[in-house]
Amino acid sequence: MAEKLYYKYWGKAGSDEGQDNSYHLLPYHCLDVAAVGCVLLEQHPFLMSRFEQLFDLPQTILVPWIKMLLALHDCGKFAESFQQLKPELRQKWWGEITKTNYDIRHDSLGFILWDDQTGIRKLLPTEITDNYLYRNLLKGWLQAVTGHHGLPPKSNKGSSKMTAKSYFKESDLASATEFFNAINALFTPDIPALVELTMDEDWLEKQCSASWLLAGFTVLCDWLGSDSANFEFCSDESLSLDDYWQQYALPSANRAVQKAGILPAQPAIKQSLQHLFSYLENPTPLQAQAESLPLSQKPQLLILEDVTGAGKTEAALMFAHRLISQELAQGVFIGLPTMATANAMYERVAECYLKFYAAKEKPSLVLAHSARHLSEKFQQSIVEYTAMDKAYGQKEATASVQCSRWLSDHRKKALLADIGIGTIDQALLSVLPAKHQSLRLLGLANKVLIVDEVHAYDAYMNRLLQSLLEFHAFLGGSAILLSATLPFKMRQHFVKAFQRGAGYKFVCVQKQGYTDYPLLTHISDARPVEVILNTRPEVKRTVKVAFVHESIAAIEIIKTAVAHKQCVCWIRNTVFDARTAYSELQKADWLESEQLMLFHSRYTLHDRKTVEDNVLSLFGKKSSANSRHGKVLIATQVVEQSLDLDFDVMISDLAPIDLLIQRAGRLHRHVRDSAGNFIGESGQKDQRSPPTLFIYSPLLEQAPAQDWYKAVFPKANGVYPHTGQLWRTAMLLDKKKQWRMPEDARELIETVYSEDDIDIHEALKKASNEAEGEHWAKISLANMNALKPEQGYTLSDNAWDEDARIPTRLSEDSVTIYLAVWQQGKLLPLVSADRYAWDLSSVNINAKRINGLPELSADLAQVLKQLREQEKIFDEYSFILPLSPLSDIEWQGQAVDNNGKTVNVNYNCQQGLLVGREIELFAGANKV
Repeated sequence: MAEKLYYKYWGKAGSDEGQDNSYHLLPYHCLDVAAVGCVLLEQHPFLMSRFEQLFDLPQTILVPWIKMLLALHDCGKFAESFQQLKPELRQKWWGEITKTNYDIRHDSLGFILWDDQTGIRKLLPTEITDNYLYRNLLKGWLQAVTGHHGLPPKSNKGSSKMTAKSYFKESDLASATEFFNAINALFTPDIPALVELTMDEDWLEKQCSASWLLAGFTVLCDWLGSDSANFEFCSDESLSLDDYWQQYALPSANRAVQKAGILPAQPAIKQSLQHLFSYLENPTPLQAQAESLPLSQKPQLLILEDVTGAGKTEAALMFAHRLISQELAQGVFIGLPTMATANAMYERVAECYLKFYAAKEKPSLVLAHSARHLSEKFQQSIVEYTAMDKAYGQKEATASVQCSRWLSDHRKKALLADIGIGTIDQALLSVLPAKHQSLRLLGLANKVLIVDEVHAYDAYMNRLLQSLLEFHAFLGGSAILLSATLPFKMRQHFVKAFQRGAGYKFVCVQKQGYTDYPLLTHISDARPVEVILNTRPEVKRTVKVAFVHESIAAIEIIKTAVAHKQCVCWIRNTVFDARTAYSELQKADWLESEQLMLFHSRYTLHDRKTVEDNVLSLFGKKSSANSRHGKVLIATQVVEQSLDLDFDVMISDLAPIDLLIQRAGRLHRHVRDSAGNFIGESGQKDQRSPPTLFIYSPLLEQAPAQDWYKAVFPKANGVYPHTGQLWRTAMLLDKKKQWRMPEDARELIETVYSEDDIDIHEALKKASNEAEGEHWAKISLANMNALKPEQGYTLSDNAWDEDARIPTRLSEDSVTIYLAVWQQGKLLPLVSADRYAWDLSSVNINAKRINGLPELSADLAQVLKQLREQEKIFDEYSFILPLSPLSDIEWQGQAVDNNGKTVNVNYNCQQGLLVGREIELFAGANKV
C-alpha cells in the first residue's frame, strides 16, 4: 500500500506518566467513532427513525453521510498545535517541530479547518467549493460533529488569529484533505442527491434544527469510541482504511455498544392499570382515563390537574407505559422540584418499572441529581444489581431494581438510562448553553418527559420548562405535566410551547370557568381534548380557615392542642421565623423539650436526614397516637412537598394560595380515629374534628398600609414579594371561611393569580408592580439564556459556559459549606461516617452571608491546603469552614461575609448553622 500522509498523525496516546509510549493512529480513532455510530443506528431503530424524520432523508442516503461526518469529528487533530503534544511522534514522522501554541482546543480547530478559506476548503474538489449552499450545509453538519466536547466549536469569525494557517501547516492541510477524500471513497455518500436538496429552502432550514441531535449523538459515539478497553491502540500503518473498518472498528464497536448497556429494552405490550399497580383496587377517575383515553401516533402533551391523593403519579406512569407500548417512546424521565421528591419517586417507580418492559429484559433505572450517591435506596440498587449479575445469573429479572453503573456514575449519562428520575434541573440543562447539553437532549429524545409539581416553579424556571417542551416536541417526544392546579395562563403557555415545537397548528385550550376541575388536557395533532373529571369521595374534603394576627395567639392554639393530646405543625415562611417560634416555645413551661422539634434547610445533610426521619416517624402515615400525642413541629417549606405527613392541627404563615392548599394537604391527610391512630382508607371516615387551617396573617383590612405584609413578616417579604397576591389570598379566604376540594380549587387559583389588578388596593400596587417587574425580568433572563431550536447547534448569541454554571434556578446565590472540626492539629469532617463523611457534613447558605475565611494561623492554613489536595471531593470552589468544638453538639468558628466583614459562625445540632447576630438570638436558647 502506498504511503498515506494521514497515517503520520496520532489520535489517542498512552499516559505521559511512566513508560507508556503506545498510541492509536488518528484515522483509526476516527473510524472507531464512525463505527460506533453505524452500530448504534443499526441496533437502535427508534433513534434511526428520529434521524430520518429530523433530517428528512431516507436511511440509504443518511447513514453514509453520518458515518462520514463522524469520521471527521476529530479532524482538528491534524493541526500541528495538537500533534506537538506528543513531540516524539511529530518528530518521528515529520522530522521537525514548529512550536505552536495549543490555545484553541482540537474540536474548534476542526471547525476552523473547514470554515476558514485558508484551510481545507482551498484543497477540496470544485463541486464543494463552487456550491455555496452545499458548502454551507456541510459546514453546519461539521459544526455539530466537531463540537463533540460538549460545546459548539469556536469559529474564526472576526479574529485574524483564528485562521487555519495559524495552526495547520501546509502538509497538515494536505493530509486532512487526503483523509477526507479517503473516507469519502470508503463510505461513498450521495453528493448529487444532497446538492439537489440544497435547492429546497424548507429542507435546508430543517438541517439547522436537526444539528442538535447530531451533536449529542457525536458526543456519545466519541465517548464510546474512545474507550481503549474496547478499541485497542493500533499503530500499524500497513492497514487500509477499509481493512481497519471491517476487521477492527466494526467488531470493536459492536462490543462497546453491547457493554455500555445503552440500547433500549424491549417494551411490553399494553398492560392493565391493575397489572402495573397491584395495590390499586379501585382506580380514581383520573387513573381510569389514563387507561382508556385514546392516544394518537404523534407526539402529545398531557396535563393532569387533580387534588392530592387522586393518583396523578400512577396515571402519568400509565400514560407513559401506553406511549412506550405504542412505540412513541422507549423510556421515561421524571423531573421533580427537589432532591427529596426525586428520592421518594425513585422508591415508588422501582416497584413497577420492570412491568413496562418485556420479560427477561433488564432496563436501567437511574437517579439523577447532585446528591444521588447519598440515596440509600439508589446505592442499594447498584449493589443489588452488581451482586445479582455475578452470583445469580438467570435470576436478574426478579430483581426489583436493575441499575446500570456505567450510566449512574454521571448525571449527563444518567439521562440515557431507560428510566431516569431526578430534579427538573437535569432536564432544563438540555436547553441552556451549558456543557454537554446536546447529550442531555439526545437522552431525552426517546423518553416520555414527566414533570411533577409544575405549578411550583418561578417565572424563570417556568419559561425554561416551556423551552424544554418545545425542544422535546420538536425531537418527537411526548410529555406529561402534573399539578394540583394550574392558572389558565400557565397551562396555555405550556400548550403553545409544545404545539410550536411539534409543528402543530396553535389551537387555544378553553377556559371553561371554575367548574373545569379536576381536568385532563390532551394535546396532539388533532384539536385539544379537555376532559373534566370526577373526584373520588375519599379525597373530597372541606378545610375551614381561621385567622390569627399575633404570634401569641398562634402559641395559644398550640398550647390548647397539646393539652388535648393533638400534634401540631406551624409552618413558617423563613428559617429565621421558624427559629424565633421555636425559641419562644422552648421557654414554655407547659411543653417538654422532647415534645418540640425544629425542621428547616440550614442543617448538615446528616442532621437534616436525622430530623426528617424523626418527623416521618412521629407524623407519618402509620404513626400511632402514642408517638403523636402532644408533639409540636416548627418547620419551613421543607414539609410542603414529598413528605407524607399528617397533623391534627396546623398553623401556617400567610403565603400564596397554592402553597396554603399544598400545606393543608398535610392536615388530616390520612384516616384516623379520634385518638390519632391510623385506621386505613377502605371506606372509613376520619374520626377527628373537622380540619381547620389557622393562618397567621397581618390584620385583614380593606384599606391596608403599603407595608401591610412586610411590617409583620420583614424576612418573608423577600420570599413572597407580591403583596397583592397575598392580600387577595387573605381577603378571599376570610370571605369564604373555608374551601372545598375540588369544587373551589379553580376559583381560588384564578382569583389570586388574575392579571387584572383592579381589585388590589392602591397602597399595595407599588410592591405588587415591583414583584411583577421582577417576574418579567426573570422571564426575560430565561428568554436570553434558553437555546432556540431553529438556531441550530452554534454559539449564536448565547454565552456558553464550559463549567455548566448557567443557572436552572434564580434563587439567591447559595454556597455549599463543608464543616470541618479543627482539633489536635487535624481537620476532620464534622460528621463521623464510614462513607461520604464530607457530604454529610455540608450545609447550604446564602453566599452573601459567608463568602470567605479570615486570616488563618499558619498551621491551620497548611492543613487546609493539604486537605484540598488529598480529598477528591474538594475543588478550587469548595468552601471548607474550620470550627472548634464547644460541646458534643455545638461548634464555633469565624468567616468573612460579602462585605469583607468578619462574622462569628456557630453550628449546633438543634438550631443548625447560625451566623452573626443569629448566634445571640438562638444559640443559647436550647432547652436541656
